[in-house]
Amino acid sequence: MNVSGRLVKWAVQLSEFDVSYAPKPAIKAQVLADFVAEGVVDAGNGAEECWQVQVDGAASRAGAGAGIVLISSLGAMHEVALRFATLKTNNAVEYEAVLAGLHMERELGAQKVNVQTDSALVVNQLNNVYEVKEEALGAYVHLVREKCVWFREATFTHVPKEENAHADALSKLATTLDFAEDRKVIVTKEAPREERVMASILVGTVEGWMAPIMLFLTQGVVPEDPKEAWRLRRKAARCVIMEGVLYKRSHSGAYLRCLTEAEGQKAIAEVHQGTCGMHAGARSLEKVLLRQGYYWPTMRADAGKHVAACHQCQIHANDIHVPAAPMQGNIGAWPFAQWGMDLLGPFPKAPGQFKYLIVAIDYFTKWIEAEPLASITEVQLRKFTRKNIFTRFGLPESIIIDHGKQFDCKRFIDFCDENGVVLRFSSVAYPQANGKAEAANKSILHGLHTRLEEAKENWVEELPSVLWAHRTTFKVATGETPFALTYGSEAVLPVEIRIPTFRMAHKRGVDGGAGAGQ
Repeated sequence: MNVSGRLVKWAVQLSEFDVSYAPKPAIKAQVLADFVAEGVVDAGNGAEECWQVQVDGAASRAGAGAGIVLISSLGAMHEVALRFATLKTNNAVEYEAVLAGLHMERELGAQKVNVQTDSALVVNQLNNVYEVKEEALGAYVHLVREKCVWFREATFTHVPKEENAHADALSKLATTLDFAEDRKVIVTKEAPREERVMASILVGTVEGWMAPIMLFLTQGVVPEDPKEAWRLRRKAARCVIMEGVLYKRSHSGAYLRCLTEAEGQKAIAEVHQGTCGMHAGARSLEKVLLRQGYYWPTMRADAGKHVAACHQCQIHANDIHVPAAPMQGNIGAWPFAQWGMDLLGPFPKAPGQFKYLIVAIDYFTKWIEAEPLASITEVQLRKFTRKNIFTRFGLPESIIIDHGKQFDCKRFIDFCDENGVVLRFSSVAYPQANGKAEAANKSILHGLHTRLEEAKENWVEELPSVLWAHRTTFKVATGETPFALTYGSEAVLPVEIRIPTFRMAHKRGVDGGAGAGQ
């Protein structure tokens, strides 16, 4: 009653707008049945929908081949490149491609096919537009028409060459292959499932300690022992697989590329004695590899074994002198505020008459600047100081030097006074007061000795590599590399080109949020 009352009320209020109500008529049963019958799709007629067959043939001195592209009514695509053992003419190869396409459609169960080719001769001959004059082509036409009885409907359409580029590319691929017998190269355009990709990665490519983690991350496989299963889950919690490569998330959030034992040995050898290697110790090797973005469980032990087996490291090993008292640090107020300078030489004469080396080290970042010299005059020192220190890192607060006549002279002292730089001289009786410069000298000499072996006159050519190695080596005093303290990030080393880290593999087009902050 309430509903009827409201309807009457609304009808009265809307009557002034000429709006009237009419009851909905009943739907007849036959009308509803006809509607349902029209909307039902016959699932059994899917095979009768038309398939497209794009074909093309190519013949040259290198061989003859055909390209076939099969496109189903649902859009599924199959590509085939077919090479013929015996050479044929272009027209014969075109007919061979049509015949091969019809055979493949029959195997797929198609009932309606539309063969498309850019050969106007083939299409017009099969459609009875052109008269067949050559006996060989006539035999092909007769054979194709015999094959058409396999299908409920078979049509042949001429398309422009640009619309048949897919089949044309496959035919050219077939002509470049050299086989003694006919061979098909089939490419199915199907996006592989993630499990299929991971399974292919795990077979024959992953070994050692990474295999259980990747099996767990991809397939959920765990050991039967509960304790081992718990350990595996704990390890895998910090690991992720991206593009088939296993990465471990470090405590700083950076993603470290996981290496096998063989890859780890290659990385150690490159960092230890490669282009930027300076035969550093095991601890420095481990730190450099970690900071560059690599990880494997035994990297510390492997680094120690590699250093212990290095012949050059044993020959040029440093004597360890433990200080009698704790050493006091001497650090500038800011980076590049305090430098230590010293001279090295004479060395074996190198091309360019270079015999000496001037070395400067920053007390804060441990950054080393060095340059070979033919003579150690006051003019050369001023030029080096202006070019390698003032114009690159700004005016320092002070420079610590010894009492060599090249430093302790009026022109060099006036040069520093003009630029507001304080000169501090180390004691003659205790030259270790300029310890940073002495340590830099020892580091450079050690690097040159281990890299040169017998070719001592090539020390100028090896100097940039030694400096690069020093600038990218972890320093215990700062906990960083001089390069990172100077520029705010780690340098790209040659080992990262041979074994790409996360930042190298994902530097283009990859969301940084999904990866590391290298």
